Amino acid sequence: MTIQFSRRLTPEHRDPGQTTPLRVSLSWRERQRSRIAVMLDSGQAVAIVLPRGETLEHNDWVVSDSGEALHIEAAPEELMEITAATPFGLSRLIYHLANRHVSAMLTPTAFYIEPDPVLADLVRHLGGRVQLSRRPFSPERGAYHGTSGGQIHSHSAAESHHHHGELDETDRRLGRVGEELSKQAHAK
Repeated sequence: MTIQFSRRLTPEHRDPGQTTPLRVSLSWRERQRSRIAVMLDSGQAVAIVLPRGETLEHNDWVVSDSGEALHIEAAPEELMEITAATPFGLSRLIYHLANRHVSAMLTPTAFYIEPDPVLADLVRHLGGRVQLSRRPFSPERGAYHGTSGGQIHSHSAAESHHHHGELDETDRRLGRVGEELSKQAHAK
């Protein structure tokens, strides 16, 4: 039977004495799913089944009904690193991309977005520099994240969607674990 992780473990409830915690490295897109079948770094297949709309962040912990804890890590992924000659130039680039509702990870000297050739051309047109970089992606959350008046997540045209009953690539790769867990969750 596949281990199912269904609730968050707050830092104060995590057992610091756990010597070999279970861990998984997930991309940003994978961390945005509340229900996902994954392969642990150890090679074991498990499922994460959180309440709909909940997402995972780097360094989150989830726990199974039997008490096993799983550490979530942000996996390195290919990103566009965007820089400019001046701080004002960088601010200007951020403004134009924010106007397009692009998820971005900000640093003092650069920002990072998912690869997009159209946006790369826009950045270059506005005088910015673009290079590919491989690193964990943890974009800024919206100002209203987690509030009752705001939207918790958004969908971009680049995201792949599937409807109830359809399988995504992860489900196919893991032998329909996600579909079976979905059926179990809906039967309860």
